[in-house]
Amino acid sequence: MLMMGIIDFSMIMFTSAVLESATNNTARLGKTGYVASGTTRQQEIINDVATRTAGLLDSSKLSIATEVYSNYNDIGQPEPCISPPTAPCPGTPGVNFTDINGNGTWDADMGAAGLGNAGDVVVYTVSYPWKIMTPIVSAIIGSTFTVTARAVVRNEPYN
Repeated sequence: MLMMGIIDFSMIMFTSAVLESATNNTARLGKTGYVASGTTRQQEIINDVATRTAGLLDSSKLSIATEVYSNYNDIGQPEPCISPPTAPCPGTPGVNFTDINGNGTWDADMGAAGLGNAGDVVVYTVSYPWKIMTPIVSAIIGSTFTVTARAVVRNEPYN
């Protein structure tokens, strides 16, 4: 059982390394704005992550989220409150808060979903639910372990 637990944790670490590499390389592709003919930017990102995981991961279980910011300092920051001056600040956009991401509600993180435009900062988050095979390990940490990788890039000036 100990040996199986070691193998389980080794596979999680290996999956984490593969996912981290795939996420970093895909973010590098995404920041160029490259889109193959007959596909969308979003599909290009999904296809690239799936290709770079080399069949180790089931691409249908991959979760890819992207958030767009105008600069690096905005990452993880709440939308600015106007009245009341402290968060949370529910109410009307433009009256109670500045709606940076344009969704009509105050958010604790001002990032907008999407891949952004030239010069935007994009946070790529890729997650995968790794199935634990050892019963004792799964009793301790659950039947799956979510492996997550993040990459932050500024989009290049593309057309």
